[in-house]
Amino acid sequence: MARKARIESSENIYHVINRGNYRSFIFETEGAKAAFEKALFEACERSGWLLHAHSILSNHFHLCLETPLGNLSEGMRWLQGTFAARFNRYRREQGHLFQGRFKSLIVEPGLHQLQLVDYIHLNALRAGLEGKEGLGKYRWSSLWHFPKRKVRPEFFNTSWMTYLEDIEDNAAGWVRYKKLIRLRAEDDPKEIDRLEQSMTRGWCIGSAEFRKGLAKEYLEEREFLLLEGEELKEFNRLQWQLLLEKCMKLLQKTTKDLETRPKAPAWKLAIGSRLKRTCSVTNQWLSESLQMGNPKGVSAICGKYQREREATCPFAKVLEKGLEN
Repeated sequence: MARKARIESSENIYHVINRGNYRSFIFETEGAKAAFEKALFEACERSGWLLHAHSILSNHFHLCLETPLGNLSEGMRWLQGTFAARFNRYRREQGHLFQGRFKSLIVEPGLHQLQLVDYIHLNALRAGLEGKEGLGKYRWSSLWHFPKRKVRPEFFNTSWMTYLEDIEDNAAGWVRYKKLIRLRAEDDPKEIDRLEQSMTRGWCIGSAEFRKGLAKEYLEEREFLLLEGEELKEFNRLQWQLLLEKCMKLLQKTTKDLETRPKAPAWKLAIGSRLKRTCSVTNQWLSESLQMGNPKGVSAICGKYQREREATCPFAKVLEKGLEN
């Protein structure tokens, strides 16, 4: 089965994560970390990426990337493929190094972006790779590079610092920033764990308004983009809800109409059949959202409607015309 498209845009910031195959310690040696960082920097140069933060741990990596050219997948294929080829050639081994396709979450600019950068910079501390007093000393993190303004690569991006109060991209500013996130971890030892919950799950790091707006944008501009995988379930549900709201508006129906009997009038069947044909909506979701009764019966009644009534149903004609515009 062909893989579904990723959510990619020239305007997006991403949290990119991947792990060693079977959680193996592919970055266990300093040489392996150096080789991956070298390939990462080459990928940034080749792809025109802006690097907001990165951290290379023993068996996985975290990146906060901005892709002005909208080429995340292309660049990541090059990065992971190039590193794997170099690694295997050096070790005289074969096989997949990484767990699979990398995971990418879209990041809302602003506070959520800043929280992600903090989380990535605190990862080495969480893993016990540097003491609290030595935050920023871990060699394989962007926090080691950022204060070295004269020699750090041009693709390192500090736009997230604009969301910090009285902290600038200078020597004093980096001392204050490291102190700030160190104190954050010291004041609440569980803070990094809480950040992980919000920074690594789902399909998007951002507010409810940002997620809904993004889903609407992809629904309207990219038609019915279907995306699979645990991390994208919320995205699909948002698309289903937006499409349902559009269908109900076209048919001049309100939420009160959902409560009326019978449970499966022609207008509900028209909406349900349309959604089942054009997106990955589930019977369970349709049953609950349209209040159509037992989920097990939704597929059957929609199928019968499509075969016997849809061609002449006025509700179906309204939806077909309205959704094409």
